[in-house]
Amino acid sequence: MDQPYLFWADWLSKFQTSSPFIQALWLTMPLLTVLALIALAWLVLHAPRRSWRGILIYGVYQDAQGRWMMYWHGRKAQEIDWTNPPPELIGRGTVIQRVFRKPEV
Repeated sequence: MDQPYLFWADWLSKFQTSSPFIQALWLTMPLLTVLALIALAWLVLHAPRRSWRGILIYGVYQDAQGRWMMYWHGRKAQEIDWTNPPPELIGRGTVIQRVFRKPEV
């Protein structure tokens, strides 16, 4: 009667027949992998938190009444006139909110 296949017995026989260098790798690599993962987790958790330290120069937002407002640094927010939008919102030949302006030459 044949013996049943045992994974651990097969692995142990392969381990014992391998070279000492390979045996050393088999013994050290799992530990080194765990240590590397712990070190990586520590670095990620202890990385300095960078806060955004700039000022808003230009922005477009929708207010509570549903109007689209444009903000420039140092100015009061203004409602956007979509029939004649400012060139900053148009770009060079791109479509934004169903508005198209040809590129200026």
